Amino acid sequence: MQKWLLIHTLPYFTLHIIQLFRMSNILNIKSISELLKCGFNIPSYQRGYRWQIEYQVKPLLEDIWTYEIDYSNPNAFYCLQPIVVKKVEENNYELIDGQQRLTTILLVLYYFNQTEFKTPKRIYHMHFETRLAQENFLDIISDKNQTGENIDLFHLHEAYKFIASWFEEKEETNPAIKSNFYDKLINKAKVIWYEVNDSSSVIDIFTRLNIGKIPLTNSELIKALFLSKSSSPLDKENKTLKQLSIAAEWDRIEQTLQNPEFWYFICPEPDKYDTRIEYIFDLMKEKPADAENYFTFYKFYKEFEQQKSKPRAIDDIWISIKQYFLTFDEWFHDRELYHLIGYLIATGKNIDAVKKVSNNVSKLKFKEQLRTIARKTVVKDVTELNFDNGSRKEIRKVLLLFNVLTIINNEKCSVRFPFNHYYQQRWDIEHIRSQTSKDVTGKDKLNWANTVLQYFTGLEFDWTNEVAILNHCNSLPDTEKEYCHQLLHIVKKEDEDDSIFGSLYDKLAQYFRENDDLEDIDNISNLTLLDETTNRMYKNAFFPVKRSHIINQEKQGVFIPICTKNVFLKAYSRKLGEVMYWNNNDANDYLTEIENTIQ
Repeated sequence: MQKWLLIHTLPYFTLHIIQLFRMSNILNIKSISELLKCGFNIPSYQRGYRWQIEYQVKPLLEDIWTYEIDYSNPNAFYCLQPIVVKKVEENNYELIDGQQRLTTILLVLYYFNQTEFKTPKRIYHMHFETRLAQENFLDIISDKNQTGENIDLFHLHEAYKFIASWFEEKEETNPAIKSNFYDKLINKAKVIWYEVNDSSSVIDIFTRLNIGKIPLTNSELIKALFLSKSSSPLDKENKTLKQLSIAAEWDRIEQTLQNPEFWYFICPEPDKYDTRIEYIFDLMKEKPADAENYFTFYKFYKEFEQQKSKPRAIDDIWISIKQYFLTFDEWFHDRELYHLIGYLIATGKNIDAVKKVSNNVSKLKFKEQLRTIARKTVVKDVTELNFDNGSRKEIRKVLLLFNVLTIINNEKCSVRFPFNHYYQQRWDIEHIRSQTSKDVTGKDKLNWANTVLQYFTGLEFDWTNEVAILNHCNSLPDTEKEYCHQLLHIVKKEDEDDSIFGSLYDKLAQYFRENDDLEDIDNISNLTLLDETTNRMYKNAFFPVKRSHIINQEKQGVFIPICTKNVFLKAYSRKLGEVMYWNNNDANDYLTEIENTIQ
């Protein structure tokens, strides 16, 4: 009864994966030398050979040749992409995925037989069901005249011709290239060998792997390791339950990582991973930035091989993965850790480096160390930060830290800074008090005029509501009515004279009391965070216009950083007599708040 309940409450995806990677399947690593005794049948549903010289054949040759093999390490090898096969009979397989790669390697091996060995060495055999009628296609491809009109033979001929010219060119400066390359290819180049032995349709598997050319990922291959290998003598029913348990926990981890709030907390790169649990694996195995594609899988494969004799090897490896993930999960649910770590990741720190700080220290000590690291990311004297002197990156960090610490320091506040919105909405630096009319040009004039018009009328201009706006304008006092009509002329492109625009700007600056110069308009005391869209639309808008917009945005549920909201509500100002204007006193009070919070 318990087994039935477990199976029927698991997601369909989990059961599908269990089917795909059931224990009868084989996942292994094989060298090219181990493939030499094999024959591969290429079914009619697959396309013919189409690898391009510049983008696929040449990079394969260059990668194998330039890859630095550590010959002192007998386990070192060059990683080739996965090969998916289904066994037909002993040493004979139906090739489901990897045809283009295996065909290119076969051309290289044939080239060596033709040029280097008096007695040809053994090479694997490939049989194409329909596309290549000739079984002796290798003997034909070296002569273009024999390829006829067969498009597959033509592409094979072009690839073979390039392989020959590539070796000849390299041989001019490196006479030993052929012998060294052959040894590296045969003995040090290996493929991920995935042998399908279940009842799954090979056409279904081929479609899965080739629609949009979806390659096998590290996470899929690692999952196959867990669901296809067993180091303990469990009976069949217990093995199935163990597989179901791992698959269900795997899905729960992936589901958590798909939560944008959680994901952006630990990784600000949403498109880097199709399956996000792979990020956890890369961190665990410390994958270098320039590592080959299947670096992480090989590390896990090696760990499985090294521990396969231990009774609880799979359990121990899986527990280590869960513990690694649960560390992040614990941080995510701790309010202070969430904000400190989220800030550090947002400013370029690596989550794995943060994790190392937590090793062997108490949570209290860990938080203290994170605060110290965060403090060191910003300059000591924030008063010197200026928008126009190359300090924009520093200003952005200070403003972000200011927001984060404001939330942390208010223990009664239940708000969490949503780093996902911070990245997705592209929050950047904006002037609180606008600059000058000279900074408003081109289409920005239309946006600027429209935003001020919307402030006066409550309506954003389009040609369908022109009458409603005119009626509203005419109901205003004479001064505001005049401004609205002039703004309408600009929005409707009826008046594009720069001098007229400048004159109107100056009048409105005086109306909104922004004609009084701040001590330093580009100082951090006049800067805050604003999302890219609003920043672009409301560029150089006056303080009350921006204030009105931000209040309306928050009413609609749009995320506004707490300190940005406080600025436009003048929460930092000690004098509240002029709520609609921003002056030197406001700027100084705001700067003092930033300094105190950071210090």
